[in-house]
Amino acid sequence: MTKMAQNILILEPDREFADRLVAALHGIGSYSITVVPTLKEACLHLVQSPKDLAFVPIAEGAKITRSLRAIQPDLRLILITPTADVEIPVTYSGRVQGVLIKPMLAVDLPVMMQEALAQPFYVRESAEVELVRPGQMLDTAVLVSTLHQAELGRFVKGAIFAREHKLLAYWGDLNERECATVALHVGKGWSDVALQERLQFLHLPARAGDLLLYTCQTPAHFLLTLVALPETPVGELRRYAASLAVRLVDVAEGRAALPGQTFQFAVREGNVHGRVTYAIVWRPLEPMADALTEPLRQALLRLAGANGCVLNHIAIQPDLVHILVTCPPGRDANWVAALFKSGSEQTIQQEYGVVVSLWEAGFYATEASRPLTQAELDLFLAHSPALP
Repeated sequence: MTKMAQNILILEPDREFADRLVAALHGIGSYSITVVPTLKEACLHLVQSPKDLAFVPIAEGAKITRSLRAIQPDLRLILITPTADVEIPVTYSGRVQGVLIKPMLAVDLPVMMQEALAQPFYVRESAEVELVRPGQMLDTAVLVSTLHQAELGRFVKGAIFAREHKLLAYWGDLNERECATVALHVGKGWSDVALQERLQFLHLPARAGDLLLYTCQTPAHFLLTLVALPETPVGELRRYAASLAVRLVDVAEGRAALPGQTFQFAVREGNVHGRVTYAIVWRPLEPMADALTEPLRQALLRLAGANGCVLNHIAIQPDLVHILVTCPPGRDANWVAALFKSGSEQTIQQEYGVVVSLWEAGFYATEASRPLTQAELDLFLAHSPALP
């Protein structure tokens, strides 16, 4: 049974919501709860009395999480957001154990408390080098270098090499805490069930959607996990993991790797299970203001996540918007262009309270595995009406 937290810290300037949260917590368990409105007071309380878990608002980037963890590295954190539409900054990835949406307090809190406490928690240990076996030192730097030679492709988000639950090396889009969380999740109970490979799904807090975990045990009893999008073909993952595992075991056992050799994930970039990747470019009616760049980028990312698309590239310039996007099976370029042009325009209109149109009619699209070159973009601009 999961150990129930006894001491909880709530950092929340909104006193009305803080009171609701306290009442909801008392409704599901017996807790000692401290409520403070500022980060300074939260830090003072942690210095005086460590807590099991803290609720913190989404504010000031990752300053709050860094400050609290500097005092108590093993403090579990649940992030509080005002609505479901708030984009979670990437700075929170791997740093929190849950995300609580204020309007969903009564519904989500009981399950979130259980998940936050049961979730593996990574705290960096001393920089000692782990022993592979008595008398042999594991060169983690060479392991990392070997992983850096791996070309993962856009469907594999990371590769993680571990001994049981101990993270040794990683490479890809996930940060160290997220990779350590995956290693802990995968390694938990592995030795109890005599597995050679396993497929799992895992949701990392502050990231959208589940991730597919393919884990195989190497001959030297290390674990290699590929973290991929759910639609990635398992057969390709298995073959790629097998070839990468051989190289990693050679390094772990002291056999030299071949210099300069790379590994490439074998899934065809353009079409996976009917998913086609398009390069699409369109123009604004007037030159884009710098202030719109980040809101537009966030709007495009939200549209992609909500509609099963993978945005591989975004380029926002004053005179054009250029994206490389992998769309769900059965969707064509017209659907993708309409989704991102109309959807982003509506989002910007709602956020800024305006009804002005943003985009010119039409677009250019082509199946592609890479973004358009500058020469191709220049050709598109040359055949489009000049901006005022």
